[in-house]
Formats: sequence, structure tokens, C-alpha cells
Amino acid sequence: MKIYLKDLQEDRAFVRDEEVDPADLDINVGIMSFPGPIRLRVEAWKSKDGLTVSARVEGDRRLVCSLCLEEFNNLFEKDITLHYDIKGLDSVIVDAEVRDEIILEHPIRAVCRAGCKGLCPSCGANLNRETCRCKSKAF
Repeated sequence: MKIYLKDLQEDRAFVRDEEVDPADLDINVGIMSFPGPIRLRVEAWKSKDGLTVSARVEGDRRLVCSLCLEEFNNLFEKDITLHYDIKGLDSVIVDAEVRDEIILEHPIRAVCRAGCKGLCPSCGANLNRETCRCKSKAF
């Protein structure tokens, strides 16, 4: 999202809602992807030499469970506050910072639900859906 500084008046909020294609932010990484648009609500305030941007990011996020390897969806929500020095600028693009904030929320270990039983280490059966047929119950 590009914010043109000439559109802002000092000490008055600029508000804009936008849907962003996840491909434009290049955020489909690793075990995380966004199957639909990301909703971005931005409020911006201009001061003499600065710009403060408060953003709300929401979107349906698809993850892969670290235990059973099944895909599952959850709602991604994050509030972001950004500050810019605007001396000599005519506009500010917030996309890179929004992308960074989304990627920082990428879970190291995503679990589809509390109590996920995962996969059998011997036969690979998904223990959430079926009983393991292994003869050895050492695991």
C-alpha cells in the first residue's frame, strides 16, 4: 500500500482499507500460505517530519501441522505500528514492513489442534485418524 503524503493533513487521521494479494507480498513460505486475500486496514498520522502508521492485518492462513503433516486453516490477525521519517519524501510504501511482520509471526512449530497424536514413527499412520498396525508398541 502506497500512502501519498500530500493526501494527509497534519494531525488528522488518514484511513484506508485494502485487500492485498499474498503473491504481491511474497509471503507463501515454508509451511505457511495464504489461500485468499489479506485484509489491511491502515490509519496514518502525519506530523512535521514523521509519519505514524497503525495497521491491522487479517487473513486466512494455511499451515501444515508439525506432528501429523495435515493442512489446517486458522485466522491470522496482527496489529502493527510503524514510524517513518518523511523528510524529502512524497510517499511511503508499507508493503515491505507488513511482509516482515507477517513472516515474523510464522510459527516454528504449528500444531493443528491440542492433543494432536501425530504420525506413528514406524509405519507413518496418522494416529488422529487410524489405529497403528505396527506389531511393536515401543513408541
